[in-house]
Amino acid sequence: MEVSMKSKLVLFAAFVFFIVSFPTAAQGPTPTAKPPSTLEYVVTAANGTLRSGPGTNFARIGSVKKGDKLQVYDETPQTAGWLRVFRAGEKDAFIADFLVAKTTPKFYPSSQAPLFTVSGKGKAVTEVYDIPRGAYRIDATAADNAFILKIVPIAGNCDEDIIFNEIDFDAKQLEVSGLFVSSGCSVVFEIDNIQTAWSFEIRDIVVDADFLKENGRTLQDGSTISGVGRALTMATFLPAGAWKISADVQDNAFILSSRVLSGHCDDTTVFNELDLNSKALTASTVYRSPETCIIFWETSNVQKAWTITFEKLR
Repeated sequence: MEVSMKSKLVLFAAFVFFIVSFPTAAQGPTPTAKPPSTLEYVVTAANGTLRSGPGTNFARIGSVKKGDKLQVYDETPQTAGWLRVFRAGEKDAFIADFLVAKTTPKFYPSSQAPLFTVSGKGKAVTEVYDIPRGAYRIDATAADNAFILKIVPIAGNCDEDIIFNEIDFDAKQLEVSGLFVSSGCSVVFEIDNIQTAWSFEIRDIVVDADFLKENGRTLQDGSTISGVGRALTMATFLPAGAWKISADVQDNAFILSSRVLSGHCDDTTVFNELDLNSKALTASTVYRSPETCIIFWETSNVQKAWTITFEKLR
């Protein structure tokens, strides 16, 4: 039987309707994009503006204050002087680079739980703690602008040590980290110069070869380390030789100490600078490494940005 052209068109339309109307399998949600590669920065200015693009002519889309942490894309800036900021669930923002500084990476896995946490309020003397031989990181938070934490040995051969002696009149809270090397002793912690709440965590620094290989840093001729205020760097491998260490500091005081975790290098105060008539400091000295050493560099008595540079002499 011959089918007319009109009938063919009706059948084709019905076929299309059937295909379009037939239910299809439900599709799952779009996979979440891989988190971007970012670096942590801290706001060093009293306050700052986040903008929709890299320039002051772009709209203001947020604000930050001193001490705020930002996740900045690990990339070459598309516009000199401006950094792109990742904000989870929001559009990216941009901030002028002179308002922030890169924070110092931690040198222990983020999943590592503290051996113990101590907290209290105001001046105090803690109970006795047994600290086995080894190196320990102490991370403290104080709900005030001043804080002193002192270790007083009760038994053993550890030296009495002031871990923190911090004051920042512009801050309402302090977050500081320090290093304590124990020869095996029992200690109490003495807290002073604070009236409000405080707490600190202690973690042992395990020299794990895989972790240090991934997170440590081998210093070379021309290597630099920078930060803001008091800081404790990641583990650094300093090869054998004579090194010129130079410091550029945007402040009138600066102390830099070497904290040796492995090797026969000297635990020493590299710089202890103070010039009340200056707004910036420069200094240099020679540090000798008889063998490759694993060293943490600790800065103190400084509130603003600093950079230390390593030059291999021979």
